[in-house]
Amino acid sequence: MPKLLSNTSSIDQRSLDWVPTLFLIILPVVAVLLTALYIYLDGLSWGMVGLFITFYSLTAMSITAGYHRLWSHKTYEANQPLQWFLALFGAAAFQNSIYKWSVDHRLHHRYTDKEKDPYSINKGFWFAHIGWMCHKQDWPPEARAYGRDLEKNPIVMFQHKHYLPIAIVMGFFLPTLIGWIMGSALGGLAVGACLRIVALHHGTFLINSACHWWGKQPYTTDNTARDNLILAFLTFGEGYHNFHHLFATDYRNGIRWYHWDPTKWAIKINEKLGMAFNLKKTNEQLILKARIQKDRSQAEALIPTYKIQWRQKLDQLSSNLENAQKQFLELKAEYKELKYQKQAASHQKLIEIRTELKLAKLQLQASLRQWGQFQAHLIKLT
Repeated sequence: MPKLLSNTSSIDQRSLDWVPTLFLIILPVVAVLLTALYIYLDGLSWGMVGLFITFYSLTAMSITAGYHRLWSHKTYEANQPLQWFLALFGAAAFQNSIYKWSVDHRLHHRYTDKEKDPYSINKGFWFAHIGWMCHKQDWPPEARAYGRDLEKNPIVMFQHKHYLPIAIVMGFFLPTLIGWIMGSALGGLAVGACLRIVALHHGTFLINSACHWWGKQPYTTDNTARDNLILAFLTFGEGYHNFHHLFATDYRNGIRWYHWDPTKWAIKINEKLGMAFNLKKTNEQLILKARIQKDRSQAEALIPTYKIQWRQKLDQLSSNLENAQKQFLELKAEYKELKYQKQAASHQKLIEIRTELKLAKLQLQASLRQWGQFQAHLIKLT
């Protein structure tokens, strides 16, 4: 475990941590050279492409669904077989142990953009992306408290204690062995191990850097986290980072059905299989309230003090929007309850509520449009 100090030292005063620094520098070079050698000697096969995609997906999902959403934020619970799977393939990502990764991440959420944030974007894009790992990590004294629950998990602590041999076996030996079975151990080592680890490293690192640098902030401007659709595609749904920083205990990052978030789909599938349970979702009204509050703060900043009628209009529109959503959600819940009763007597009532639900949805959509139009009007006038 990292040494606990009474205070954090500045970046300049930290000495380089040569093991991760050399690993992060040398591995990309090795990956490129070995891949070029493999292609030169054996040619690139579709089987090896499939090995890369398979191992990338398994290890990436073990970070997003395991390290991040299961252990760092406890957005759901998992049975032991699923935990072992995520722990073993998570080690193959070479992003440190569950314990170290999760405590660093909890500190990041607790101190986002502040001095104690392990990978604060305010210390520079490249520091947040990769530089923070090249310096010895001196946890603040309160850090240990952020890992108390993890210390009680035998799977987490077994992986932490035996992290390096597990990572080497799962991350290097296993894809090399599979490559050998497929006809090229060199291909398995180059593509399934080295190239895959480098690609996954920088995909994950972009959440710490680019997702605090580039994108939209639909839910809050209190921190630098941003939603970025491109990064969501690269990271199995982790790119909806502005939502995540405000509602970190939600098992979803992309909350709409059409949001690209394979991690939430995988967690949901595991729930259906009985391997995941107690999935946590944020109340829709809280989500809308956050959006309204963020939009309202921005709109009020545009309104001159003497334009009282504009502020009254803002109050009216926000009230209309919250009421429309409340009515829609209440009807939706009532409709769902009646639907599962499957009683003949409730059939007519079901038809009536379905009609009311459609009207409520239209009203909610109209309120959302009015809210957006008024904001656009304010921006244009000011």
